[in-house]
Amino acid sequence: MTSESHSYPRLRPLLVTLTGALAVSSALGQGSYYDTVDTSSEATLRATIHEVIDDHTRFPYTSGSTDTTDILRIAQQDPTDFNRIVDVYRNESFSKTGGGFNREHTWPKSYGFPDDGPTNSAYTDCHLLWFSDSSYNSSRSNKPFGNCSAGCSELPTASTNGAGGGSGVFPGNSNWTAGSFSSGTWQVNPIRKGDIARTMFYADLRYEGGNHGITGFAEPDLRLTDNLGLISASSTGSNESVAYMGRLAALLEWHYADPVDQFEMNKNSVVASFQGNRNPFVDHPEWVDCLFAGDCGPGIGDLYCSPNVVNSTGASAQIEARGSALLVDADYRLLASSLPTNTLGYFLCSEAAGFVFQPGGSQGNLCLSGSIGRVVGGQVLNSGFVGGFAVDVDLTSLPQPQGNVAVMSGETWHFQAWFRDAIGGQATSNFTDGWVTTFE
Repeated sequence: MTSESHSYPRLRPLLVTLTGALAVSSALGQGSYYDTVDTSSEATLRATIHEVIDDHTRFPYTSGSTDTTDILRIAQQDPTDFNRIVDVYRNESFSKTGGGFNREHTWPKSYGFPDDGPTNSAYTDCHLLWFSDSSYNSSRSNKPFGNCSAGCSELPTASTNGAGGGSGVFPGNSNWTAGSFSSGTWQVNPIRKGDIARTMFYADLRYEGGNHGITGFAEPDLRLTDNLGLISASSTGSNESVAYMGRLAALLEWHYADPVDQFEMNKNSVVASFQGNRNPFVDHPEWVDCLFAGDCGPGIGDLYCSPNVVNSTGASAQIEARGSALLVDADYRLLASSLPTNTLGYFLCSEAAGFVFQPGGSQGNLCLSGSIGRVVGGQVLNSGFVGGFAVDVDLTSLPQPQGNVAVMSGETWHFQAWFRDAIGGQATSNFTDGWVTTFE
């Protein structure tokens, strides 16, 4: 069932910095998984996403066989040390077999599904569960998510894998909290606030009441809201048919401020390999606009020449555009993902599509022709540790061999990213697939 009606203006992402620490969101190619999703309206988008992600395989919370702890040990694995995990709130790296962390119900189980058992899929859903520093989990309790102020209490993050650390300055890299229980507030650190937002959006879409299509067991209808009264009333001590969580306005802001990064992508894929369902807002963050921000306007282009040749990551590099195809909005961004880490590259543009097989000894294929402009945005980019980069595009100044040009209404432009790679120790290059947009 749809969450409450809201009329929030669309919140724009923070400006993307062109650094190796860039966190990039992307609509990942997931084979045929989302083929039945219909984006023609909010109602059809919600209904068809739900049908795709519904009825997942439930694993026990604690068991002698594979349980949620086993899954999360893989899903939140420290990318620099496979014997450790990185927790969601403190950003600390813990030994997988040690103590100091436990499982956090990001949608507090007290709001709608407190009683575990074989009929309770939400309780053990590993998309909703995250490992957390135990003391931070206790401090969070069941406080709704929301924005704090400098008067809140600080819970700092550790500096791990180039992120987090520091304290004493609001908001910094810290978590912040005030109050208690349903009247309290928990502000997630900026490293993971987007992850938590997309986790909550998943909960709202995955759990819409009714019965599990395979087991027949009843499921709760979980709804996001800004109404703290509804959230408080959801904590009854019993499993409920309808329950609320929030705050939706803050979650929307966090989603735009903290795009999807590689750690979040990895967790999504690991959980999917066990449960059989994915978090669609990690794979398609643009769907948040329509379902939760009331922005169901026309798309801003399409993929073509997809997929391109697999690169050294074992995947094909992806491209997407975000923002608006309306020139007056001056809001158009290109993002590339599934790239090798710490590699250099840039975006290309042309008014004409094409196909050139492995030009100049490249592993990939060029999908542009005619006059091709290089280094869109004026910067050579670094994919950093997340394996992606992005740029805000000045549509009044696209590069072309004869000089920069302004995009005119009605024109169609094609974009692609080129990047360095190495195969078998030999230096080479590759390309993403292509993206085409007609501007108005």
